Amino acid sequence: MSDIFQEVEEDVRREHYEKLWKKYGNYVIAAGAVLVLAVAGFQAWRNYDLSQRQAVSDRYEAAVQTALQGDVAKAETEFAALAADAPGGYETLAKFQLATAYLAQNKRDPAVTLLRELTDASDPVISSAARLRLAWTMADASPKPEIVTILQPLTAEDSPWRFAAAEILAYMDLRDGSATVAQEQYAKLAAEAQAPASLRQRAGALAEYLKANPPAGATLSTGTPPPPPGTNAVQGTNP
Repeated sequence: MSDIFQEVEEDVRREHYEKLWKKYGNYVIAAGAVLVLAVAGFQAWRNYDLSQRQAVSDRYEAAVQTALQGDVAKAETEFAALAADAPGGYETLAKFQLATAYLAQNKRDPAVTLLRELTDASDPVISSAARLRLAWTMADASPKPEIVTILQPLTAEDSPWRFAAAEILAYMDLRDGSATVAQEQYAKLAAEAQAPASLRQRAGALAEYLKANPPAGATLSTGTPPPPPGTNAVQGTNP
């Protein structure tokens, strides 16, 4: 008896499904077609996006090679084009390299303008790198308070950039004739276990030199500023 009721229930269920299919079947088929098209469209977009990114990567590498070969003026043009139309990360890298190309040609003002723009980036890594680069660019021609303002966000005790910022400020003291203060700051940096090894070594060498040969009104360069993120394509830039 229960088998009969079960068969009747299945017939009723089948009848309902058939009615639903007749009523909505076309919509189901259409939805399936849309899904297939959406998947195909996504795959096509992804392939296009990858090809575009590869093309931009090739342009960036070509600009880097142009700079390495010494044609800084041409590299400037190529990096400027990338800075104007490259997507995401390549746009930022191109701007850093463009600033370096400007400086290599003694075009300080456009370099400063571009680096100031980069300090406003929402990404803290980009913003911090731009602040360091900007501070080095301005270090020989700007008063120390202006450099302190630029570096202020990087000098907190928990900032990973604090040692690089401290090196610039020590250079400012040396530039301004405060050799004793500079020597102390370099010695402190040399003893910082958490500072990068290259920075400790450089600071230690300067501290020892200043201790043995305190300059009388002279200044001493700390070397070239840190390179921008990515390949340091353009050579010949001074801090």
